[in-house]
Amino acid sequence: MKITNFWMLLVTGLLLLGGCDPTDNPHGGGDDPIDIKPKATGTLEIDFKVPYSYSLPPNKVLRADLSIAKGAEELYKGRFMRVANVYNNKAKYTFELEPGTYYYQAGIVCIAEGDSCSASNFPGGQWGMKWSIGVGVVTANNTTTVVPQFTN
Repeated sequence: MKITNFWMLLVTGLLLLGGCDPTDNPHGGGDDPIDIKPKATGTLEIDFKVPYSYSLPPNKVLRADLSIAKGAEELYKGRFMRVANVYNNKAKYTFELEPGTYYYQAGIVCIAEGDSCSASNFPGGQWGMKWSIGVGVVTANNTTTVVPQFTN
């Protein structure tokens, strides 16, 4: 009985000592989380215009992809930091980013039937895609606007 009481007292004491509020910042570094200032950001705006073609109706070329990467290699390998959910009724997409250089890729797809897509230089004809790849430099508290250019 005395041994059981001893263990119960020991466990209760450990729980009480372990349950106290820590005096150190749990986030490390000794900084108070209230005093940490948010990093400055800027805006990368992509004006994603679908190119007009005389041989295709406007509703037959659609936005298919818009992705952002920190470097060209990450873009090439498909390691995107942001991917936009693109819509056919929305042309401008904005991304709040820390200052730096960012790479983007924008893709459009042709859904016209017959040889219309081939005649408009979409590789592979119907469901063929064209890509635009570019760079945007974001500075703090500013908006950088880029416009993807697609070849004809």
